[in-house]
Amino acid sequence: MEPIRCGKTRKCPVCSCRTRTSPWGNEDTQTLIDTLTKYGVRATFFLVGQWADKYPESVKALADAGMEIGSHSDTHPHMAKLSEKQIIDEVSLCAGKIEAITGGKVELFRCPYGEYNDQVITTVRNMGIQPIQWDVERSHIAESP
Repeated sequence: MEPIRCGKTRKCPVCSCRTRTSPWGNEDTQTLIDTLTKYGVRATFFLVGQWADKYPESVKALADAGMEIGSHSDTHPHMAKLSEKQIIDEVSLCAGKIEAITGGKVELFRCPYGEYNDQVITTVRNMGIQPIQWDVERSHIAESP
């Protein structure tokens, strides 16, 4: 089974996927929001639950700016190594945190490390959430001079 490749089937003019994981702070969040808003870009941010715990004001700011927010798990584990119950817990804990902060429903999930297997995809879809995978890696983007 395959996840949806970001931007391939969703009806949006631009789908920019950025993941916010717990090791990073939130210092650039407002700058990102301002820049995306300035150019009329609605982006999708995949947040780790631990990051949402630390920076609920940034989660709210993303939602208030019209950005889409998806789950990137609660603790950033290797999802393909987890049981079905552990997968459900990781996705639902993170989604619950985001939903409590934003008041919106989480509809997307991106696996940490881009790792998944049939069990992950099936479990996430059975939760009513669409698994997403990136379609452009940073290593494939030419650096600006």
